[in-house]
Amino acid sequence: MTRRKYSYYTYTKKSCNPWIRVILVQDKIMITIEEQRNAFNQTKTMNKQVLIIGAGKIGRGFVAQLFYRSGYKLWFLDASREVVDRLNGEKKYRIDIAGEKRDTTEYISLEGAFTPGESEKIADTIDAVDIIVSSVGAANMESIAHCVKKALISRGRTRPLNWIICENANDPAKKIRDVLLREAGPDWEAYVRSGIGLIETQVLRTGMTASEDVLAREPLALRMQDWWTLPLDGDAFIGPVPEVEGFRPRSHFSHELLRKLYTFNGTNGPIAYVGWANGYRILHESALAYPLFFRQIQEEAAHGLIREFGYDKAEQEAFATLAMKKYTDPALHDQVERNAHDSRRKLGRDERLVGPALLCLKWGREPLAYAKAIAAAYYYNGSTDAGTQEVLATVRKEGIENAVKKISSLDESSALYHLVLEAYRAKGFIF
Repeated sequence: MTRRKYSYYTYTKKSCNPWIRVILVQDKIMITIEEQRNAFNQTKTMNKQVLIIGAGKIGRGFVAQLFYRSGYKLWFLDASREVVDRLNGEKKYRIDIAGEKRDTTEYISLEGAFTPGESEKIADTIDAVDIIVSSVGAANMESIAHCVKKALISRGRTRPLNWIICENANDPAKKIRDVLLREAGPDWEAYVRSGIGLIETQVLRTGMTASEDVLAREPLALRMQDWWTLPLDGDAFIGPVPEVEGFRPRSHFSHELLRKLYTFNGTNGPIAYVGWANGYRILHESALAYPLFFRQIQEEAAHGLIREFGYDKAEQEAFATLAMKKYTDPALHDQVERNAHDSRRKLGRDERLVGPALLCLKWGREPLAYAKAIAAAYYYNGSTDAGTQEVLATVRKEGIENAVKKISSLDESSALYHLVLEAYRAKGFIF
């Protein structure tokens, strides 16, 4: 196979518009603006296929459905050999859209799937598509970035690639870009900076496992919330935003991921942990049980977000109301445990509990409700995963004081540290 050399491209773009100017510095061949735009638009029309990395609830159950409804052919990359074999064997899977009275069913067809070990298939597919999507969890972003980097280099790709990032993480585009640029030569660095669009998103749809009777017949089935929009960073695309159902491109997106984490996940976490401590096992039942407490949670998150980033108060209140509408929706019938598992990660300093609490405290308000929610998360014992068991073991062996220091990176110098300890000792989260 002939390997292409990297071209040095410089793209200048404005908002979500097509390229405004392109400079090609290989072989001293100049391509006009109109020729390049026409070539891109022709490729966009002809090449409606996408690689989705992570065939889980969001990758397979949400983003893939949006692309499929928009006429795209689907390819999947997933770490699970069992999932990949089933996808390749069935060439379709079932999605049930949650309804309060009755679910609706849709089947999604796919071209094929492969695992990270199938490097040639990965490289060929990435070379063939113009869009990839990743939804692999924050802990796996670096390894996936290495995988994509290897594939792109192996095929000497020069044409643009848009990478849509569906992760609950702070600044995921920067984390991926840093991996791509590690030990980069000048040509590769130029391509990464000018030829790869790293597009952050706000994933607001909830995904769940299908019912037991459905799974017995169709093991790939998923049950998803009736939610169809995906806000994303419109300014980060190389070229025009693709016409995909549900895409909602926005400008000035830099703080939107943190806003979503602190508003949606920052509401979800307290509902799960406080609910579990009080005997609730279904998420919407917990959310409906203590409306005043969860309202206080959202007010504390909003206090910091509005003052830190200048959000309009009414707009933030509407965003928070949207979150509560989601978590009080009885149609989802979501399990508390599914939302509370891996408490080790969710108790991190920049995560959904401690993060908004610290931001609230920074701007002069004691996060009393969040302190109780954090304490409830340290109390949580409803999951068997390694992260949750590590939290429980640390509290048991070293005490709550050292656990908060080690897991949440808080110490005596922070007022939040003392509020959490007080709430934990008094079991202030038991209502």
